[in-house]
Amino acid sequence: MTSKIYSWNIRPIGKVISSIKEPASTELFYNLRSTIEIYPEFEEGLLGLQGKDEVLVIFLFHLNIDNAHLLVHPRGDISAPLRGVFATCSPARPNGLGTSRCRLVALDGPKIHLLGLEAIDGTPVIDVKPFSCLDPRYDLL
Repeated sequence: MTSKIYSWNIRPIGKVISSIKEPASTELFYNLRSTIEIYPEFEEGLLGLQGKDEVLVIFLFHLNIDNAHLLVHPRGDISAPLRGVFATCSPARPNGLGTSRCRLVALDGPKIHLLGLEAIDGTPVIDVKPFSCLDPRYDLL
């Protein structure tokens, strides 16, 4: 069986503003406050986001674009056995997409202030959605 290769263009909707400038341990992000600056052409899409408790942020691991591996040591610990990348949180992924479940602190015009976003300064943001969207009843609520 052969797989069909698809390609498409993805445009970032904004970027991360964070005090963390280089890849770091995930523990540093747990209580870190950071901001997503939404680009002007996408700002209208924020309508109704205020009042949500949590959001899911989809972003691009822009520093790992050409660094994908199918087998990795979890958290880079070479004493840990190799695992398939899809069984880990490794940023070195075939499509370089990351996700982060964050607490929404405030919405200020085109800026989304978050707690716990696991992305460094300058990271391109692909999408933001209320975490409640993962509940199949979401559109009925």
